[in-house]
Amino acid sequence: MRPIIPRIALAGLALAVLATPSLAQDAYTQHQLGVLEAQQQMDRFRGVAQQNELNALSSQMQTERALQDLRRQRAGSDLPLATPWSSPVGGPEDVRIPDARLADSNARVRAILARDGR
Repeated sequence: MRPIIPRIALAGLALAVLATPSLAQDAYTQHQLGVLEAQQQMDRFRGVAQQNELNALSSQMQTERALQDLRRQRAGSDLPLATPWSSPVGGPEDVRIPDARLADSNARVRAILARDGR
């Protein structure tokens, strides 16, 4: 029985020696994997930060546009105000359209509307 114990010890020692390089490689591989995972997480954080920045800039632009619209509305219309109609004859109540001309105009309008199916 005596020779069996040294053989078992020798086999265990041989396995330990053979396993040591693979354990070292596993530790290195695990370290590299950890580094890659950390880089991926940093990339995700960077992407979220960029998306947040884009959203903030978009909101800021929308706010600026709304403020510009409000300023324009407060300042009044950009279009000049219509001037009251004036005629050398007088006001609009002084202008008369002859009955025949008005009837002719009405007939043309009705013909156009009938042609368009209204």
